[in-house]
Amino acid sequence: MQWSIEQAAATKLFDHIIVSSDDPDVLQIASDCRKLKVVPVERLPELATDKTGIDAVLYDFFARPQNKCKYICLLPPTAPLRLSEDIKTMFKFIKMEKYWTVISVKWCDFIGWVEQASNKGPLPSYNVYKRPNRQTRNDFFLENGSIYWFKHEILIPYGHMVGDPRKVKLYEMPAERCLEIDTPFDFYMCERAYEYSSMEKTHKHGK
Repeated sequence: MQWSIEQAAATKLFDHIIVSSDDPDVLQIASDCRKLKVVPVERLPELATDKTGIDAVLYDFFARPQNKCKYICLLPPTAPLRLSEDIKTMFKFIKMEKYWTVISVKWCDFIGWVEQASNKGPLPSYNVYKRPNRQTRNDFFLENGSIYWFKHEILIPYGHMVGDPRKVKLYEMPAERCLEIDTPFDFYMCERAYEYSSMEKTHKHGK
């Protein structure tokens, strides 16, 4: 969490960095970072369950008149391999009138099925009569759970941060910055990806 706080602070874009949690230890860490404009916010118990969606948490806080602002950036701490430069680049897009939301994504060659999609059986993610090759799926992306920029004005009427999908800008990030941590194995993989990125940066500077 502190890693994400420091990434946000390094951009110098934010008036406030909000940390929402029901965990006293997390809120204490946030309090210790007050010099970085961090504001700890104790989350309601009903918004701190495994079934709670992030949109409900965002709406609860930003629907309050005193928390009105122009732009909001969500930085989930479980996706720590973003760079401050990614946050700043995406901010350039959210300032454009034609975009309501900017979402960080990774390219995906997913060729699969959704088992419970309909009462007629599983549904494929591709045309079964013309099976695609991996290299031809250039338009398929997955959210990498790292960075979400959106305009405050769309959150209230829509109740979520996407608004109109036609107003969304996708920001592609390289695979080594797109890992999420949900298990100890994920943490291990993130450590290796961080080492890889550091090695690549060293090689570039060496050249």
